[in-house]
Amino acid sequence: MQTSVSIIICTRDRAESLAGTLAAMANLHVPHGIPAEVVVVDNGSQDRTRDVVRQAKLANMQLRYVLEPCPGQSVARNRGMAEADGQIILFTDDDVRPGVGWVEGMCRPILEGEADAVAGGVRLAPHLQRRWMTPLHRSWLASTEYLDGGHPQEMVGANMAFARRVLQRVPGFDVELGPGALGQGDDALFSWQVMEAGYRLVAALHVEVEHHCEKSRLTRESFFAAAARHGRTRAYLRYHWEHAHEEDVEGQLAQQEEQLADLRRRSWRYWLGWPRMPAWELVMLRRIAYLKQWMVERQRPRNYERRGLVKIRGTGAAAVPARGVTA
Repeated sequence: MQTSVSIIICTRDRAESLAGTLAAMANLHVPHGIPAEVVVVDNGSQDRTRDVVRQAKLANMQLRYVLEPCPGQSVARNRGMAEADGQIILFTDDDVRPGVGWVEGMCRPILEGEADAVAGGVRLAPHLQRRWMTPLHRSWLASTEYLDGGHPQEMVGANMAFARRVLQRVPGFDVELGPGALGQGDDALFSWQVMEAGYRLVAALHVEVEHHCEKSRLTRESFFAAAARHGRTRAYLRYHWEHAHEEDVEGQLAQQEEQLADLRRRSWRYWLGWPRMPAWELVMLRRIAYLKQWMVERQRPRNYERRGLVKIRGTGAAAVPARGVTA
């Protein structure tokens, strides 16, 4: 059976950025004998997204537009996988620029039988780099420098690939996670479930895409919002999927808030505005958000069996057709 590849891009109200990504797609080398398609899932945009897709010209592969009005990145990802024809699913974002050999580089480990899923590399575009950034800041902008090249901990949604066969056991992305829901973690949980199911995840961090996020994501306010998203997401994952336990959450929260206020008072560098958003502050804000969300989640029955592959209650992840492929 001939192997085919579906590139899925989920987008919402970022028409101009999407146009740049589709322009980069037009330059991709698609290996001979591997039919490829790009499926753009419009997650209820109110801008020119539909027109951008219709006007794009891709001589190297088919381009399809799919409207998914129900908000949420995970909802859009599940819809994209259900619509896709490929035996290999390749995800990226609407604000990245892949290199010419991206498709071949990401698919090769699967085609050669070395992997069931591949974690690709993501590098922050040079014009967005700042002197004050630490690995933590860059990782919150999707940089994959934190991943272990020998044994990757997870995949990052801006550059990940997997064989459709994994969907026979891991049915899709949890719609309570990701942008439009708790804000993060849909790709991480999916990755962990893929590995829990016994599938092989390998790294191809040298196969990079360049992330061209909006400059507004470099602001103090944006990083504070990211800390809250990461904290809320971690609480969900630890409670529902890992079945972790926390003692005296209220006491921990009061202590963390007091420590944060004290550190802010005592740090003269903080009040002078350097660094703009220190990593210690973001870590503490993340912990505070985690504890607050934990108090919410502990009121609910757990959504998964411990480290489960299928959601047993709550808002589910739509099952994606396996289509009988063997890639």
